[in-house]
Amino acid sequence: MMESLAKFQLNTLQFQMPAWTSGLDTAWLVLAISSLVLFAASLLILRSRRRLEKHLHEIRNIQHDIRAITAAAIGVGERVLELERRQRRLSEKQEQYDSYDPANRTYEQAIHMVKNGASAKELMEMCEISESEAELMALMHRLDQTA
Repeated sequence: MMESLAKFQLNTLQFQMPAWTSGLDTAWLVLAISSLVLFAASLLILRSRRRLEKHLHEIRNIQHDIRAITAAAIGVGERVLELERRQRRLSEKQEQYDSYDPANRTYEQAIHMVKNGASAKELMEMCEISESEAELMALMHRLDQTA
């Protein structure tokens, strides 16, 4: 029995670790796990930084495009404003010309008379226009009515 007790004690001594080594193993294990977590976090941060730089580059390109489009739109807007001003000036000049041109009043009166059924002879007498002008106006009025 003694012999079996000695073997048992020997076996238990072989598998039993000293108390100070169990704390050391735990510290190494915690250090290894912490190192792995830190490494994984570093990889995630690097990947995120690369994505962020890529997105910032895309944002800069889009901002550049927007600036170019805005500048073009401003140029077009200024051009449209200038054309509107020019058209307004031309319209005013045309109205002034139409209101001061005595021949236009004569033709307007002749058109009004043709629409009311006046003959070419009446147009010649009342509006003081030539025979060919009076006949042309009467012909045009007839063509408008048939169309």
